[in-house]
Amino acid sequence: MNGIIGVMSLFKLRGEICIKLWRYFLHILWPVSCEICGRPGVLLCDSCRERRTKAAIPSRAMDSLFTGNVIIRRTGKLTVYSAIDYHTHIKSVIHALKYKGRKELCRPIGRRIAEIFGTTEADYLIPVPLHIDSTRDYNQSHEIAEGMCAYWGVRMLDVAEWTKEIPRHALQNMKQRNEMPHNVFRITENIRGLRVALVDDVFTTGTTMSRLYEACEKAGAVIVCGYTVAAAGVYNSAG
Repeated sequence: MNGIIGVMSLFKLRGEICIKLWRYFLHILWPVSCEICGRPGVLLCDSCRERRTKAAIPSRAMDSLFTGNVIIRRTGKLTVYSAIDYHTHIKSVIHALKYKGRKELCRPIGRRIAEIFGTTEADYLIPVPLHIDSTRDYNQSHEIAEGMCAYWGVRMLDVAEWTKEIPRHALQNMKQRNEMPHNVFRITENIRGLRVALVDDVFTTGTTMSRLYEACEKAGAVIVCGYTVAAAGVYNSAG
């Protein structure tokens, strides 16, 4: 009996290996990857499909998440486009992906945002980095940008880092946020002459985006615009 079980387990293992090899072969012929974790050879891997089924906001519901006008705001010389007003149902979704470990929501949201904006003039996306003292094991802005890159076919550059610890925005009032130092970001690679767009989850005062713009401009990049999932406060909207 144990021998039969052993033979069956061996066949099952061989079958799983064959499936993986087949997926890699397909990936060479027709490059695709899981929209959530990036695993090659499959549009949505089994583990991510299971997690998404359990998620409160599955990808098929992304259309209903984003309704209304695109929000356009300016901070310094930078124009920032946001897909929705933060003070709606999207607020709980953003809290889930930032504070409840719902990483699987980020890339589908990024893809949906890219669909809403249609095209981009940027060749690269630069996400706002995690704070130095962050305990989160992923950067939601990075993951959102990955989804946008997958839709637009552009590259992401994880080249920005904080130069000092800054209190989290949730712990600051508007005046304190606006007083953020001008040298809080550093660019770690050569981006001179590259056409880039900046990505963050929420636009509130615009100070973070403005400081990242300054760092990218100092590094010689051409900053096209900024993108965020949502915008809070007073804004101008466009259809």
